[in-house]
Amino acid sequence: MKLVNKLRPWATCSTGPVKKRLKVLDALRGFALLGVCLANYKELTLYAFYDVEHTTNVEVSMMDQIANFLMYLLVDGKFYTIFSVLFGIGFSIIIGNAMERGANGMHIFYRRMLILLCFGFAHLMLLWSGDILMLYAAMGIILPFFWQCSSRAILRWAGFFLFLPVITSSLVYAIDLQPCAWFFHQMDYWQSHFGIGDWGTWLRESQSYTDLLKFLVMGAFERMTEFISSDRYFKVLGLFLVGLWIGKKKLFNDIERHRPLLKRVMIAGLAIGIPFAILHAYDAVNGYQFAPPFHTLIEMLNIYPLGWAYMAMFALYGRRIYTPFTYPGKMALTCYISQSAIAIVLFYGVGFGWGMQLTMPEVICAAVGVYLFEVICSYLWLRFFAYGPLEWIWRMLTYGKRLPLKATT
Repeated sequence: MKLVNKLRPWATCSTGPVKKRLKVLDALRGFALLGVCLANYKELTLYAFYDVEHTTNVEVSMMDQIANFLMYLLVDGKFYTIFSVLFGIGFSIIIGNAMERGANGMHIFYRRMLILLCFGFAHLMLLWSGDILMLYAAMGIILPFFWQCSSRAILRWAGFFLFLPVITSSLVYAIDLQPCAWFFHQMDYWQSHFGIGDWGTWLRESQSYTDLLKFLVMGAFERMTEFISSDRYFKVLGLFLVGLWIGKKKLFNDIERHRPLLKRVMIAGLAIGIPFAILHAYDAVNGYQFAPPFHTLIEMLNIYPLGWAYMAMFALYGRRIYTPFTYPGKMALTCYISQSAIAIVLFYGVGFGWGMQLTMPEVICAAVGVYLFEVICSYLWLRFFAYGPLEWIWRMLTYGKRLPLKATT
């Protein structure tokens, strides 16, 4: 695949908006943020650490069991799927708009990914070990090499990368490979070096930000093991390519014209995804008893179809509720990182220390509450300013010039 560069140098590009933002994409991004908050707050409230001991030594309440099952059934993986697809759509918009201006869209995008990588590294090492931005930036760098592929080729590549984890997990399982061994060793070393015992207790009882930083060093290696063991990089790249295909087809530019296709995606996604989501939730609440290759296959057949079905359903029938979701959707980077910062204040020992005290229904309520707080803050912020604070910084660094923050009337 060739990356053809026929455009003017990056330095000559305009920084002004070329086209009006698509409200449906901002709303979908805001909707995805809600799901990401729900998924991440299981760990950010420290429930995930408490739950290990809680479920093995104590009889779990029926409400906790039901709430956990529903989270695995309806939330787990579905919303990062939406976010990843939207990332691919965003790439197609950036490059398409740059080409219309006669600018070098590839240079703009690469610079944008480099800055996102820095944001992700800061998030990983200063706030939370569950960062996804670094992975997005790393996989995003690969996207331009698919720009000139045909739509059919893009879908074939997407299918290849989405199915590849089933093959790799089967090989790892069959020949007992240990691809995460070095990262596990580093994680154990730093845990021992810093004297970190139970993770949840350490985070809840540590009164010093220095202690949090110690945990984050260890947690960075733990995060790498998660990416490698789950082949998350292949999954993310495959979803990016699905988004690239959608963006090049301009599926969300005219929803009415594409209504039949969106309905088919919704119906097929629900029909395929729900049965496998039930199986996935059953396996998860019972400690992942299925063999890793089978578990990976189940994940693939529930997370992707349901994520795409959610997107189609929201686009087709969510128009009346778009507006509240658009506010955080326009400030997705700021809101995503803010969710981690708010959790530290509320649940870690350096803040109020409320972690490891919530039931799963309370975790869900906390996540929804934080999200509603972000909706209100985003609405108030965007009344006066054109971009979210981190989006403003990201945009200025991308284009190499100071941009006005205040909204123009």
